[in-house]
Formats: sequence, structure tokens, C-alpha cells
Amino acid sequence: MTAGTADRPVISAWSALSPWGEGADAFRAGLAAEENAITTVDSEFVPGTPVRAGVVPGFPVDYPGTRGTRSLDRLTRLTLRLSGLVIADQGGSLGSRPEDTGMVLATSGSLRTSLEFTGQSYRERQPFHVDVARYPSTATNCAASRSAIMHGLKGPNTTLTAGPAGGLLALGQAARLLRQGRAEVLLVGAAEEYTEDRALLEEALHGDGGTAPPVAEGGALFVVELAEGAAARGRTALATLLGCRFRAYHPRSGGDADGALRRCVTDLLADTGTSSDELTLVVRSDPDGPLGEQENSALISLLGGPEHGVRQLAPGHRLGYAGSAGPAFQVAAARAANGPLPLRAPALITFVADGRVGAALLGAPAGRPTRHMGRGTT
Repeated sequence: MTAGTADRPVISAWSALSPWGEGADAFRAGLAAEENAITTVDSEFVPGTPVRAGVVPGFPVDYPGTRGTRSLDRLTRLTLRLSGLVIADQGGSLGSRPEDTGMVLATSGSLRTSLEFTGQSYRERQPFHVDVARYPSTATNCAASRSAIMHGLKGPNTTLTAGPAGGLLALGQAARLLRQGRAEVLLVGAAEEYTEDRALLEEALHGDGGTAPPVAEGGALFVVELAEGAAARGRTALATLLGCRFRAYHPRSGGDADGALRRCVTDLLADTGTSSDELTLVVRSDPDGPLGEQENSALISLLGGPEHGVRQLAPGHRLGYAGSAGPAFQVAAARAANGPLPLRAPALITFVADGRVGAALLGAPAGRPTRHMGRGTT
């Protein structure tokens, strides 16, 4: 990185709402215990039929305490709760002017709301005889916009729809906004909801003749700001966002996830001036099937096998397939693996998907050691 340490974006706070429970502590405990959070829920469409899913335990049907939320979908309620957790942990404020505080959220939106609203327009006598109170929830940016309204965030508000790349793309977008001076503090992350509509769609998209992985919901949000600003606002930098890289590949043209990810990570390490020997932790997406095998092959060629001492985590196997929120859970795992303390050595986050790969690199905050830490230390 060519920017000075004061110009580097850092993660200074975070929280999660996941199948492991509510808050960073619940996520940290579930990760440490290697707890399988995938449970059996009753089918909404065929009562009595069990469905495997990673749902947020005990999440209320109605989001409490705020007027005008009864018509909101589950995704928006989850995001409102998640953003509220982060802000409550910071004493009710992120410590900057509302105009300089924004949000970047990756999500697929509420599939159920869109399907129900569209279906109603066909079922009623006239297409405009629909429940207008539900119309705002059909917009993909509803969750981020409602969160900004509820918490008084008047800065940039961005929603990204990029599937499994979303959680990392949100970090890259946040870094650009901060460096361009368009915001001082950003809530950054991803969120998804569980509905059986989404589970059936994922089955159709990712089953490939077999069984698609259980669908997961929830998300993770991070307070991202420049290092200098975090210090001025009295927050301790927990990790530095050194960089993100993404690549596309085309299987029909001879491309594969293995080669694309190797190139992606190699370029990222070169961009950030980081040696592969410095890495002590890798959090990978590790999907089932050939994609997971190719991700593993790329990492072995870059970092060596388990005997080289690089700790590897794959939380998706215990949480379920979380779409945009999957990479956000991976970033949360990189943080949670070090307990509440700031990161001490670089951590690599990778994902692979059909036609796309990506990687992000988190480093120790300025003034903390990043070299010669000894692999296996996180």
C-alpha cells in the first residue's frame, strides 16, 4: 500500500447476528467451540416437513419498539437489529457528524417480499390493488435505508447486490468512500434473511443435481474509518484493511477458480507488500464440491499444506450458505479468532464462486508487529 498509516481504513468495532446468536461474543463463542449452528426448522410450505437451515435463534417475528416497522420484511428487521447492536456497543453513537456517517451493505434483498408483492399484483382484480405499505420492502436498498433513518446516518448509503462477493466488495467500496473524503465513519457489512422461498431458489441454483447446502441468515457489520479518525474518536483499531482483490474466470474458455484465485491472492500480496510467509490465518469460503477443491488447491500452492502452520477456518460449514453475508461472516471469524484483541498478524479471507473469486487482507493496526510473528499465531 502506498498510503500512509493515517490514511488506511481500519475496523474499529463490529458485531454479528448469526445462527450462533446475537452479538460478537456469541459469534466468538460459537467459532471457538466449532459449534454446528445448522438446525431443523418446519417447512412453511409443507407443514411437518423438516428443513435444514441456519437461522438466528429466537429472532422475534416483530421488531420491537419502533413505529412503522410492522410491514417490514425479515431482512430489514435483522439489519435494523444488527446495526442497533453495533451502535449500542459504541454508546449510542458512532462519534461523527450524521452527514459524515454512512452505511455500505451487501445483500440479495428480500426474495419473499418481491415474490409476494408481484404475485398479489396478478391475483387482485387490478394490478395496482396491492398492499402499498409493503412496496418499500421490495427495494433492495430498503434494509440499509431503514437502518440509516433509524440511527440518523445521513452520509453515503450504498447497497451492493453481488451474491457471494458482496461481503468483500462492501469493504472495498467503504475504503474508496473514506479515501475520497465522502464519509468519516461507515457501517460496513452484509446481511441476508432465511425464508423457504430463498431456500428453494438456492436449491435450484446450486443443487447441481445434488443437495444444495443449508441456507443461513444473519450478517455482520463493521465500523470502518481511517486510522487517524478512529484514534481521534477514541476507538482502538482492531485490524487494518490492507486491500481487496477480485477476478472473473470463464470455465468454457479454460478458466477455473484455482488459477483465478492464485492470481488474485498473488496480486493482493504484491499490492500490499505482504509476504505469504507473514500469513498466519486464512478464512476460506470452502464450498462443497469442485469449487471448494479448487480453492483448497490454490491455497496449498500459495501457502503450503497444513504442515506449514497456517491456521485455516471455514465457518460456512457450521453456519450454512449465507450468500452475501458469507464473506462478512468470514471477516468476523478473522476478528473473532483473535479474541477481543487487535489483530497481531495478517489474515487472508478468500471466496470462490461460479465465475468469480476474491480475497481480502487484514493486517495488524499501525504500530503493531506484522512480520516474523511465526505461523500458527493468530
